[in-house]
Amino acid sequence: MAEKRDLIIVGCGPAGMTAGLYAARMGLNAVILETGICGGQMMNAWEIENYPGFEKISGGDLAMKMKAQAENAGIEIRELTPVEEFKFSDSLKVVITAKREEIHAPAVILAMGATYAKLGVPGETEYHGRGTSYCATCDGPLFRGKSVFMIGGGNTAAMDALFLSNIVEKVYLVHRRDKLRAEQAYADRLTKLSNVEILWDTILLEVLGDDGVTGVKLRNKKTEKEWTMNTDGVFIAVGSTPNSSLCEPAGVKLDDKGNIIVNSHQQTNISGVYAVGDITGEPRQIVKACGEAVKAVTHWLTVRPIE
Repeated sequence: MAEKRDLIIVGCGPAGMTAGLYAARMGLNAVILETGICGGQMMNAWEIENYPGFEKISGGDLAMKMKAQAENAGIEIRELTPVEEFKFSDSLKVVITAKREEIHAPAVILAMGATYAKLGVPGETEYHGRGTSYCATCDGPLFRGKSVFMIGGGNTAAMDALFLSNIVEKVYLVHRRDKLRAEQAYADRLTKLSNVEILWDTILLEVLGDDGVTGVKLRNKKTEKEWTMNTDGVFIAVGSTPNSSLCEPAGVKLDDKGNIIVNSHQQTNISGVYAVGDITGEPRQIVKACGEAVKAVTHWLTVRPIE
């Protein structure tokens, strides 16, 4: 027999946990389903400085505080519960887990987040785990006292470079433009560090190696000059890809980048199906994810059928 709920939330990052908190406080019989453990990409953030109320906090600490607050409000969180399929109609939403368990509800909030984007250059996949990484906080300590490259120019790349600068001997930050996309506060801190060097207008062509990473091949976009440099590791932070592969087969409309298309209330094209957080596109920020979750829950409360 299928389990019945008032609301199903899929994903337990900041968007999913905020949705769960508000749903529980509003008295909804809701559940959060999470493939892994709560936190999403926030768990990989060494230091967060732009979340209101905390001058500095690690992503892991913020995630645990959010989880505890949501659970204390009464939401049920099921970690290690992958979702395998959606079946959406206007009147009923069916979520099927990997164990083929069915949960029915009149509304669903999709908060599955995004995963690290790949560059697609030679050697990137071959040396993954043997010198290339998408998580500086996870793997940075393995390169203590060594030289590494950080690829990217946004907030994540800047924060990762700052984190690595405390561990490694030298960080080369490779950015394809002549100005970082990261917030100015991060850029200012980077330029003051003696062991961080920014390679402007530069792209990574190839990760070089043998048993592990030994170097990189680079190209300057303006001069077309190509050269190689030795290194012990390559960290990549060039954006995210939305985790929306289950959505289009269920009839949810996506844009050309795979982001779920929503209106100002976070509604998708299917009545009762909402999307919040990184899965809806830029800016991929914690505060944006939380705000979208609040909009989705409060809107559903105003339009849901009264039994």
